[in-house]
Amino acid sequence: MIANKRQSLIVDKIQINGAVSATELAKEFKVSIETVRRDLMVLEKKNLLERVHGGAIAVGKMMTYHTLSERKGESVEEKIALSITAEKLVCDGDVIFIDSGTTPVYFARRIKEKNITVVTASLEVFNELSGSLAKVILCGGEYSSESASFCGALALETLSKIYVSKAFICPSAVSLKHGICDFSQDIYPIQKQAMERCDKVYILASSDKFERNGLLKLSEMNKDFIYVTDGALNNEYKKIYIENGIKIMTGEEKL
Repeated sequence: MIANKRQSLIVDKIQINGAVSATELAKEFKVSIETVRRDLMVLEKKNLLERVHGGAIAVGKMMTYHTLSERKGESVEEKIALSITAEKLVCDGDVIFIDSGTTPVYFARRIKEKNITVVTASLEVFNELSGSLAKVILCGGEYSSESASFCGALALETLSKIYVSKAFICPSAVSLKHGICDFSQDIYPIQKQAMERCDKVYILASSDKFERNGLLKLSEMNKDFIYVTDGALNNEYKKIYIENGIKIMTGEEKL
């Protein structure tokens, strides 16, 4: 098969599946891994894909920013599903940080009867946990109606004096190439500090947020983080993420 034809088929596969494995392409086209890598380099130069370790992914798209009220009606089933999985990561006695946004509220709902301490800057998470078994520490400061959370110097000062065992961060976008991203300039510093003030970081993101870009980069894709999503995550994405040493949880894995 000539190179142009093979490269055209690779582009078709990327458009259909979102990602391709170099090993699988080599087997399918009966060529060497080196040949596949050259094909991927040519296609990347044409901005038709993005190379990653083990293969390639579709060119990342910018996630559309929606207001908090708009996000409350989006991907509800997926947020509930990933929250059920994330609940298994919380044990009695834990001290955890929970991010701001809509996904954190579903997550808080799942863990409210655990004997834990929750640190948050989210008013909605605080309200969800009020009166529950969980003890809540609210990082107060300047209130942002955009994110329904507290932000600024006072909130950061409170968080700087606290260390948690687990931080549950809920970004707007996750991408192998572009990292973990968000949009809100209010909660961005809080998220960054929480990720630095913990033993373990868990990224909670519905499947529609994968291989998307956001305005503000929180972090590179870190192999020490655990990425929790729902069962609708593209299988090709999951394969490539695993090949890159990224730990993905969709609820199907044994803990």
